[in-house]
Amino acid sequence: MSDFSSIRNIYCVGRNYALHAKELGNDVPEEPMIFGKPTHALAPAEGELTLPGTIGEIHHELELVVRIGTEYAPGKPLDELIDGIALGIDWTARDVQSQLKEKRHPWLLAKGFKGSATLTEFQPFEGAEAFRALTFSFVKNGETIQHGSPADMIFPLEQLVHYIGDRFGLGQGDLIYTGTPAGVGPVADGDRLALTLGVSGGSESIVGQLTVRLA
Repeated sequence: MSDFSSIRNIYCVGRNYALHAKELGNDVPEEPMIFGKPTHALAPAEGELTLPGTIGEIHHELELVVRIGTEYAPGKPLDELIDGIALGIDWTARDVQSQLKEKRHPWLLAKGFKGSATLTEFQPFEGAEAFRALTFSFVKNGETIQHGSPADMIFPLEQLVHYIGDRFGLGQGDLIYTGTPAGVGPVADGDRLALTLGVSGGSESIVGQLTVRLA
């Protein structure tokens, strides 16, 4: 099982893929939308994952995640700041989120429950250009439901890192969930999930496998 003890802060980026914003009827933002999750939300992308089954639909949002390896400083290049990449699922209690939006309340109840920050093992970060060439997919019961590439991000990785670092600070052990492509939707008890990662023009390999349990 993954060791999350070294992870400090979890920053997440909302609506960073235009088609995802449109599928939920949201405006495309003019600057990054940042929210957070508690570290108690972390869960490994392996084995069985228990999610709340009594608060309405729970939606999957697959994302590329970067890990910060050193203290942020303005102008510091990404190669010096980032030491790993992974896939993560930003699980969202969609019905709860809709209620919070109506009240203009923060999203924490919909985004921060236990297990809502699923994470695969990390791989080395090989630079901004290599990151842009990545592709990733969410496969549910053998069917590809989400597929994306950071080349389609509204706000590229460098902008996200500096935006967050300048406003909130970034340090070793911080994570950034960089946004989800279109195709988000609900999961059911017993769904079998595979998370795959590859490079544009090539095949993708499974980096995470799990079974959903709603309780």
